[in-house]
Amino acid sequence: MILQVACAPAKERVAEIQLSGGRALVFEHARDVPMELWTRGFSDTPKDFHYYELIEQTMGSAFEYRYLAVFDRTNRPVALQPLVLTTQDLAVCASQALVRFVAKLRTLWPHFCQCRMALAGCLVGEGETGAIESVEVAIPLVAEALEKYARGQGISLVAFKDFPTKMRRAFSSLSRSGYARGAGFPPLTLELNFASFDEYMAMQLSRATRKNLRRKFRVADDASPPLALEVWTDAEQIIDEIYPLYLAVAQTSAIRFEVFTREYFLEAGRGAPGKFRYFIWRQGCRAVAFSFCAIWNGTLYDNDIGLDYAVAYELNLYYVTFRDLLNWALSNGLRRYASAPFNYDPKLRLRLQLQPVDVYVKHTSPWLNPLIKVLALLFEPARTDPVLRHQLHLLR
Repeated sequence: MILQVACAPAKERVAEIQLSGGRALVFEHARDVPMELWTRGFSDTPKDFHYYELIEQTMGSAFEYRYLAVFDRTNRPVALQPLVLTTQDLAVCASQALVRFVAKLRTLWPHFCQCRMALAGCLVGEGETGAIESVEVAIPLVAEALEKYARGQGISLVAFKDFPTKMRRAFSSLSRSGYARGAGFPPLTLELNFASFDEYMAMQLSRATRKNLRRKFRVADDASPPLALEVWTDAEQIIDEIYPLYLAVAQTSAIRFEVFTREYFLEAGRGAPGKFRYFIWRQGCRAVAFSFCAIWNGTLYDNDIGLDYAVAYELNLYYVTFRDLLNWALSNGLRRYASAPFNYDPKLRLRLQLQPVDVYVKHTSPWLNPLIKVLALLFEPARTDPVLRHQLHLLR
């Protein structure tokens, strides 16, 4: 099928790049991309047009967004690849010793290890290629388009961010063309192949973990006033309660990247009715915990958590939210639970399974890229997490 791309109405927002095996169009906004490309490239993923438009409209302060539509020589669409443009502090994922060393160097060179980057993938979570043809066909053309676009914009570093390791064979062309591959921060999953939370504990958890959890739940269940769960499909009436809880967690994280805006949580429910759930745990009238989840293809995606730290540890709220979310998923016929990265120690104790992801990085200068390939190992995201360091043999 030949796709005719009508760019006249938004000509100023579309740039064209000539490729060795075709061409690419660069769109500034998700809505400028022909909807057929979104449908063909993202119909089998929870991160579709509405998701990327949501991110673009609510997360614009530190990021810019572009969308590469890649075509072959016959003008057949090959892939739609979302991009994130940002100035990245490469030391954000480094070890504490390396962070201290970089801090000393920045007394002389304030922007040392800060670099303008073009990231292929999603701002948060696993990357998607939006491949319309096979991924093996798409990736070399997408990489060529990405690198040419970056050079034209004066961007020195390009990367494919957080793509599942099961795609390594399809991404092998990147390694051959000079990209360094490292382990990213993996999300985690749990198959809901049990009938109840009690059965899950009996089947999958150690005796010591079961005993510890039961003690934690007794404390929470005996709380006065008691804890109560509410489930909402939009945030219009509750945003002033849930957003401070989210910020309390996001702004105290050991590794901080993007902090979602208030508008992100508001617009998510408005733009995709029925896709998102806002879980609130109250003690009396006061909201003490919050979880923002998405539902897609039988999976509950536990994306963001918020806690009132005045009572979070006393009431073991992290474990309460996990238990209640699994029970809700089971009662609604869902088959899988997926958790966002970080906080790996308790999640692995709860027998969630790591889903390894790869990060591919390249400098647009052929002279500097050999140095980047060496430095990439020092700044490898997974290496900086104390729990993941012991799992590197599984992630690589």
